[in-house]
Amino acid sequence: MRQNRGMTDEKRLALLNEYLSSGKSKWSFQKEKGLSHCTISNWLRIFAVEDKRVLSSQLAVTDMKNDPDKEELLQEIDRLNQELRLKSIDLKRTEMARDAYERMIVLAEERYGIPIRKKSGAK
Repeated sequence: MRQNRGMTDEKRLALLNEYLSSGKSKWSFQKEKGLSHCTISNWLRIFAVEDKRVLSSQLAVTDMKNDPDKEELLQEIDRLNQELRLKSIDLKRTEMARDAYERMIVLAEERYGIPIRKKSGAK
């Protein structure tokens, strides 16, 4: 039987804390508590709580920061993350330019009534 219809936010947060502290998967925890299959994911999103996997990876990075031998690796990770952000921005700009070019061709073809793009194939 589903129990989450009339549930208060305090009860939902308590269940989220219980899920995060348990070693169970979302599926098994939801089944045990009688919740629907997306309930935990929705609550994590609504209450802006990070999932277990994200928290454990952040703890690993925090542990690496305390180790002086790993400092070089952390700097490399930061550099790569920054490079990834720049490449992502560049990709978005390129896609916008491509879309603007395509729209310009469509508008020119409609306005002047001539085919601008060449059709491939033998004549």
